[in-house]
Amino acid sequence: MPDCNKISLNLFILMALNATPTIAGTMNPGVPEFVYTANQIAHNISAYKINPDTGALQEVRGSPYPAGKFPISVTVDPAGHFVYVANQGSSSISAYKIHPQTGALKEITGSPYKTEAHPLAVAVDPLGKFVYVTARESQHVTAFKINLLTGALSVTGQPTTTEGNPLSVAIDPKDRFAYVTNYDSNTLSAYRINPRNGALISAGPAIATDIHPIFATVDTSGKFVYVANYGSTTVSAYQINQQSGTLIAVPGSPFTVGPRPYSISIEPKDHYVYVANWSDNTVTVHTLDPNTGVLAPVSAGRAETGSYPYAVAVDPSGHFAYVANNGAGDISAYTVDAKNGALHLVKGSPFASGKGPYSLVTVATH
Repeated sequence: MPDCNKISLNLFILMALNATPTIAGTMNPGVPEFVYTANQIAHNISAYKINPDTGALQEVRGSPYPAGKFPISVTVDPAGHFVYVANQGSSSISAYKIHPQTGALKEITGSPYKTEAHPLAVAVDPLGKFVYVTARESQHVTAFKINLLTGALSVTGQPTTTEGNPLSVAIDPKDRFAYVTNYDSNTLSAYRINPRNGALISAGPAIATDIHPIFATVDTSGKFVYVANYGSTTVSAYQINQQSGTLIAVPGSPFTVGPRPYSISIEPKDHYVYVANWSDNTVTVHTLDPNTGVLAPVSAGRAETGSYPYAVAVDPSGHFAYVANNGAGDISAYTVDAKNGALHLVKGSPFASGKGPYSLVTVATH
């Protein structure tokens, strides 16, 4: 993994995707769905509307939208009102309001908001009350309170100290617990969330992962956490203690995926897990046992992507999957086979994006 101490144009700068790459839920007929990508090299955000019949992407009028320097993480609040982007080079968070019908973005008054040096990830809690931002040099996670009317941010409480190089934040769907990957320490930290001010309270010692955990996500039932281990060929899986938030390894974990897995997305019904594998330009498909959390490969469950796939996200309907190809500068689009979770390329895929798409999120507006 490349060094991240200096900001550069290198395509291999550390990435921490939004902790919730897909805003999960049941898609209502007629509710628009959109895709947003943080384009690291172009210093902007691309916006696309999803064709509900085919999964094809149509760039939103006015896209791409200016961001700060080296935007590498993008997330959306659960209601689909606001977009937040971590700008690593500017040490800031850009915030935008989403037009619910067109998906167009308008920067929120007061944006960008200052963060600690070199933020790596931005995540929104499932209730849409708080934004969490990780920073490498300080090894902190900072909480911001969201103004529910405007989307504006304000720091709340004191930053939480993590271990070496905190890369991503994953939050359980009931808004009780948060999990932070520590890339340099090969660990995953667990926290309880204070519902009043969003503060993170340690749930015990960090738990060991495989080599270089880079991205984490929680399944939609809130029972399991999955971690992509970039320094290996595995995904680690843990069961969440529903009272304390502490973790215990799922039997058989870590599970083999592709080489240098970068990110994970779980489809909304918790049937299938998708892993973007940076080293061989693939997405692998795995079944998820809802009782045990065990992952198993799907036969023919390997889809080709463009070069250096950094982010994968399944849309809220569960019908389509999208991959940000950082090296190719485009987005691969797939339909999800309802029978076995396999991915099939959408006609017209890949779709052009800004240079260096690093992080990707899908959302249904309400």
